[in-house]
Amino acid sequence: MKKITTAIAFSTLIMISQPGWSACSEPSQPQLPNPETAVTPEMVKAKKEVKQYMADVDHYLNCKRLNTRQHNAMVDKMQDLANNFNQIIRQYKERQGS
Repeated sequence: MKKITTAIAFSTLIMISQPGWSACSEPSQPQLPNPETAVTPEMVKAKKEVKQYMADVDHYLNCKRLNTRQHNAMVDKMQDLANNFNQIIRQYKERQGS
């Protein structure tokens, strides 16, 4: 009986400590600032949130067993967000005169 209890406790510990066993849900996209009104701290915050989103999606893609169509759709979402954020950065810099 002690061996069974020890095995169950060990298995539970392994499952909890492994990132693959944690919840694997699709991350939500960050809110992007308005380039016409954004101030530098907002842009810095958005940059950090976009980088974190990209890392979270990468984790999600490695964690979740998606078919090719679903995987490509997630990659397209990442690319769209990156393109939108890059456009916002260009508009912000233009407004700032940089």
